[in-house]
Amino acid sequence: MSDIYPALVLPPSASSSAPVVDFAFWLVMIISILAFLVVEGVLIYFVVRYRRRKNEAERETPHLTHNTTLEIIWTIVPSLILLVLFYYGYVAIKELRNFPQDSEVIRVVGQKWFWNFYYPYCVEDQASGKKLCISGNTENINPEKGSGQTQLAKQENQFLFRIPKGRNITLQIESQDVIHSLYIPAFRVKQDAVPGLKTRLWFQATELGEFPIFCTEYCGKDHAGMAGKVLVMEPVAFEQWKEAELAKLREKLKTIGQVKDEATLIAEGTRLFTAKGCNACHGLQGNRLVGPPLNGIYGKQEEMQDGSKLTVDDAYLKESILKPMAKIVKGYPPAMPPQNVTEDEVEALVAFLRSLKN
Repeated sequence: MSDIYPALVLPPSASSSAPVVDFAFWLVMIISILAFLVVEGVLIYFVVRYRRRKNEAERETPHLTHNTTLEIIWTIVPSLILLVLFYYGYVAIKELRNFPQDSEVIRVVGQKWFWNFYYPYCVEDQASGKKLCISGNTENINPEKGSGQTQLAKQENQFLFRIPKGRNITLQIESQDVIHSLYIPAFRVKQDAVPGLKTRLWFQATELGEFPIFCTEYCGKDHAGMAGKVLVMEPVAFEQWKEAELAKLREKLKTIGQVKDEATLIAEGTRLFTAKGCNACHGLQGNRLVGPPLNGIYGKQEEMQDGSKLTVDDAYLKESILKPMAKIVKGYPPAMPPQNVTEDEVEALVAFLRSLKN
């Protein structure tokens, strides 16, 4: 049904619940337009028909008290219209909040200024107990100043949130810092990500392709770039992608705990610094962002908010990554949330920070 709707009004329809939402939207839209035309039409008619003419300067306007028939009509008709709107609104919200029992649950965490996706597909080393799961995060696509908004399709390095067509998916949504709001227009779903609260939404994708994801709650200076893409795949292709990712994790699991040379650690830390979104709050050119600049920080003496001073070393950097609220640098807000990183990733990030020069 939604295929007949004007493309300039609504985005593409790509989920099982989209037609229900679209019908409610168009019902409200059409009734509102008709009501506007009727009210404005009657208003214009009365203005023209009963205007005071030049030769009727002394004519008095009749004093009308009421018309019982009209009053009954304009009470009952709007009430019936509101009942119809309520019914179809209820049908739409019921569709969106009736979570299927067989849906797969994927965890989504919003933070300034990107989305993290955590799949329930994991590999585990029985001997060490270490476990790795498929995950990824979008990259902030805020454009260069004056360049205009970069199109999502041009973000070649952006993580794709992949899902299979025809499968029920439930997103469990959280926030690490402030209120965000996950919005997938093509699926007609939107849900706030609230700190300290787990919210959720569900959908079943019905069309293949890439569809944009946005944050629709203003969350800071780079809010406009907090976007991503969901890639709907054929179930067979999705399973192939999943197995390929799990194979990579199995290989990665073998290397956890192994001693790595400094160059390897720095290269991995450089990648993680961007992948984990550290560059959103920490500059590397001496520029002040939400947090202090990190170039040349290793070995430097820093003053904390409590007046104490300490030298930046490996222990301090590890603590700042794992427990960011433990020690706050003077002049900066306690804004950094706990980071979802492994011991090996912390080691790589510290190596990267050690390598930075002024």
